[in-house]
Amino acid sequence: MKNVFITSIGFSIIISFVLSNCNPSHTAPSPMRFLIKGSDTEYGLVKDLCATFNKQLHNDSISFDISGGGTSTGFKALINNETDLANASREATDKEEQLLKKNGIETLRVMFATDAIAVITHPELGVDSLSLDELSGIFTGRITNWKQVDGPDLKINIHSRNYLSGTYFYFKEKIIRGEFKTDVWFYESNADIVDAVTRDRGGIGYVGSGFLMDREGKPSRQIWAMPIHIDEQHSAVSPYQVELVKQGEYPLTRPLYQYLKKPFHASLEQLVLFELSGSGQEIIRSHGYFPINDYQKEINTLKGLNF
Repeated sequence: MKNVFITSIGFSIIISFVLSNCNPSHTAPSPMRFLIKGSDTEYGLVKDLCATFNKQLHNDSISFDISGGGTSTGFKALINNETDLANASREATDKEEQLLKKNGIETLRVMFATDAIAVITHPELGVDSLSLDELSGIFTGRITNWKQVDGPDLKINIHSRNYLSGTYFYFKEKIIRGEFKTDVWFYESNADIVDAVTRDRGGIGYVGSGFLMDREGKPSRQIWAMPIHIDEQHSAVSPYQVELVKQGEYPLTRPLYQYLKKPFHASLEQLVLFELSGSGQEIIRSHGYFPINDYQKEINTLKGLNF
């Protein structure tokens, strides 16, 4: 009987152990989740950076919830305290800065990549290059037919990002320097513009340089990336000409930003450091974007990036 009693006790202990480990209250804690919202231009790039960051660190304790919608959407979420980090393809406007301050939200602004905005047309259009003045003329409606810029007798159809986009803001303020013509097709994403132009021989649009690549990271043959020249005295440069883009010869370049809400978790600090590391900058290049230069690194430091 003594042996039976001991065996029964042992069996009870085993059952208790199994049951306790099946109890949901003893399961592994859920990963800490960070929200990242904003720029559609940066969406795929940042998603890949976050995935590689977690994979290299073998880190299952954190996760990133990433969404696009446009730079303005990211700033709105930041202002309303609904995101930890905002992806932005432009700087915050004075109004956005005022709203952040009013709501008691402090941020750290980081430049982490460079984008060469690509002007795209159908590959069968037959226009070799455009000047900045011709671009302005097309998007404001001063130039309405491709024959006005040595192309075919074909109406020009404009495909643009919507007003929530930082790319739209940049293109409007820095390139066309005026108002868009009235009959413009507006889209929520870069991918939508690429798709529209591939189906429109008379179409023209603009996208981040990362959207020039196909799924294998090679230049897409479905669209033509228009070489751009400042004026007739300068040679036209394509966004595919990497070294010339790095040297500042391509006229449509801009930094890509991330705004971190302070105080930020150490994991977000590590993410930014990874993005700015050699490995992170290689991923940025593989997506068709460009690493930041020494001047931009210095600006980051002056703006408070000192970790």
